[in-house]
Amino acid sequence: MKNTELIEVKIGKSEIPIIWIDTSIISNMTQWKYKLCSLSKIQEKRISDLYNAILKFTRKKKLICPFSEQEEEIWIERNKWLEIMNTLSLGIKTFPLGTIEEKQMYIFMKSYVNNSKTVSLFYKDIFLSDPIKELYKKSRQTYYVTIKFPILFGEDKVKENKTKLNENLEKQRQANVRNKITFDQQLENEYTGGLSALYILQNKFFKREFVDQFDDYNSYCGVQLLNQQLYLWETLVKKSKDYAGLELFYNSDYYKSMPRMNISCKLYAKLMTNKQPIKSGDYMDLHHASSILPYVDMYITDKAMSHLLRSYMFDELYNTKICYIGDTRRIFDFFSSL
Repeated sequence: MKNTELIEVKIGKSEIPIIWIDTSIISNMTQWKYKLCSLSKIQEKRISDLYNAILKFTRKKKLICPFSEQEEEIWIERNKWLEIMNTLSLGIKTFPLGTIEEKQMYIFMKSYVNNSKTVSLFYKDIFLSDPIKELYKKSRQTYYVTIKFPILFGEDKVKENKTKLNENLEKQRQANVRNKITFDQQLENEYTGGLSALYILQNKFFKREFVDQFDDYNSYCGVQLLNQQLYLWETLVKKSKDYAGLELFYNSDYYKSMPRMNISCKLYAKLMTNKQPIKSGDYMDLHHASSILPYVDMYITDKAMSHLLRSYMFDELYNTKICYIGDTRRIFDFFSSL
């Protein structure tokens, strides 16, 4: 594997700290706030303390707690769940995760073309508008309007696609374990296999070789993503259909140094070589971490994921505090510094 330390990645953080909370934590807050089920005393204290701290400091304009597609995972008591998230976020949202990846891809492509050894990212890259200005504006309002989008394609379709995705990942994980694929081997596959996978999906799409509707939709998404990346590349090199050039970028240190790829490839490699079965929330946990974590100051997820992220020292690399709800000292220190 090539040395990616030759590429320096700088991330400009917000002057007002940004906190991100996992879907499962918002669900626990919803259960606590609306008394949907009984939580243990320690759970209730941790959840209520975190909720009240976020509520307090966002209203004091000392903290930003954005919404970031967490609603894609929720369909039980969805309105109550959205109410909690909108209350804490003041309606401030990030770009969709796919857009965040696209913008980051373009920045690294541009640095590659210009042979710049330093790549600069900025917290505003993940927001539609300046979140600090939004925070000041909305904290002055007596009320604000948010849109509760319906579940795209309906709840049943989302569940079906999620189940199918998990099944496919689990089959591949089992095959990797049987074949004794190591983490390093899988990591190299993750780094080098991204573009090849898009080529396969494109070929399948145009040949109409689908196993089922999920396969059809997945292939269509692959074609869209490949064309999108090819377009970004062409805007920089001014050369049409430059597949060879795009392949060179994919094989470069710039691609591997992208926070989106650095995090997702390592987490996927661990997931796909782990002896433990894949859980239903693993895919979105990975997707959120690789898209959001580098830009925020505090990232609160579940216990297993927080330990995994810190084991790869993403907290040090991206200057982001990573914890789970039980890390009360780390959370207390964060809010005390505001």
